[in-house]
Amino acid sequence: MFALSLILTTPCLHAAGLPSVEPMPTLDAATLAPADLLNGSGYTIDSNVPVVGYMGQFSLRAPAGTFSADGTEMLAIRVAELAAIAQLSQLSQTGVFADALAASAMKTGAAIGQAVMNPVDTISGIPAGVGRFFQSATTKISRATESNGGAGSTPPGDAAMDLLGLNTAKRRIAKQAGADPYTTNPVLAKQLNDLGQAAFSGGVSLDAALAVSTAGVATAISATAKVSSLVWDKSPQDIRTIHEQKLAAMGIGADTVRAFVTNRWFSPTLSVPFVEFLAQMPAAKGRAAVVALASTVASEGEARFMLNAVSMARGIGTERDPVVALDLTGRILIVRTRGGRTEVPAPVDYVAWTEPVMAFAARNNSKGARREVLVTGIASARAREGLQATGWDVREHSKR
Repeated sequence: MFALSLILTTPCLHAAGLPSVEPMPTLDAATLAPADLLNGSGYTIDSNVPVVGYMGQFSLRAPAGTFSADGTEMLAIRVAELAAIAQLSQLSQTGVFADALAASAMKTGAAIGQAVMNPVDTISGIPAGVGRFFQSATTKISRATESNGGAGSTPPGDAAMDLLGLNTAKRRIAKQAGADPYTTNPVLAKQLNDLGQAAFSGGVSLDAALAVSTAGVATAISATAKVSSLVWDKSPQDIRTIHEQKLAAMGIGADTVRAFVTNRWFSPTLSVPFVEFLAQMPAAKGRAAVVALASTVASEGEARFMLNAVSMARGIGTERDPVVALDLTGRILIVRTRGGRTEVPAPVDYVAWTEPVMAFAARNNSKGARREVLVTGIASARAREGLQATGWDVREHSKR
C-alpha cells in the first residue's frame, strides 16, 4: 500500500515544483499564422484570435462570405477554397450550366433532394480545437457514426444516386476546380451540390461543360497531403472497402475497422492519407489503438489532428531508425523508435501550460533520455519551462 501511494502521489510531487497553469490566451493573428497567408489579396483575416483547445479560432472575410477556421491549417484551406468558389461561380454562369441550374431548380424529386453528398452540420456541445485529446483517458469521447450524417457520411439514397451519376458528377466538378468534394465549407459545398444536381437532372454533358472551364489545381486538404485521385474517382463505399482491406492486412480487428470507417468526420479526403500513413509504418506496434482512437473523433478539427499526428509519426522514422511503437498515454500519441527516441507529435497552434499538459509532463517525467514534443505551432513560455523541467525538449514550428 505504501508503494502504491508513492506511485499515485508522484505526479503531484513533481507538479509542486512546476509553473502554475495558465488560461488559453487571445493572440494577434500574426503570432500564429504566416505573413503571406495573412496578407493575401481578396480577403481579410481578423487580427484578434482566441485560442480554444490549443487551436487559433480565425475569422476570414471575403466577398464569398465570412468563414471561421479552427486552426491555422484550416485557415490556409479556407483561403485556398476561395479560388475554387470563384471558378465554380464562373462555371455556373456559362450557358449550358445556367440553363441546367434553372431546370434543376424546378425539379423537386425526393430522390434528388436526399442525395446531398456533403451535408454541412455541427454537433452541439462539441468545443472547438482539440483540447479533448489532452484530457485524461477517463473523460469519455463519444463516437460519431455514419448514421448521424456529416462530412463523410453516406445519406439515405446516396448509393442509388451514385449509380445514377449524381455524386459522380459532383466529384468530377470538384476535381475540375481542384476542390475537396467533401468540403465542410458551406458556400463551396452548396456550389458542388447545385452544379452536380444541374448536371444530373439537366442532362448536361460534363465532358462538354468542363472542357470550357479552366482546370483546377490539386487542392491541399492538410499540410501533409493533397486530395487523392481516389477521392475524386471512387465512391465513398468503394473507398470504405479499400480501407477495410488495408486495415485488416495490418492486423486490425473487424470491430475497430468498422468503428473507423463509419465515423462521419473521417471523410474519404481525410481517411485515405490516414490509412496510407499507417500502412507506411509496418514495424510499428499499436496501430490498432490509434485507429480505435481515430474512430472517436467528433469534429473535422479532431479528424485533422489525428491525420497530422499520424503523418508526423511516419516522418519521425528513418530507414536506420524506424518507428517501432505508437503508444497512447491517455489520448496523447507517443512515438518510439528502434534507436530509443521518444517523440510526441503535437499538431496544434499553441501549447499552453494547462492542467492536462502539466499532468502529462508530471506523469512522464524521465530526464536523461532523448525526448521531444514536436509542436507545429508555438508553445508558451510556461509550457516550455514546465516541459523542459520534466525532461522534454520542445521543438516549435515542426513539420506536419
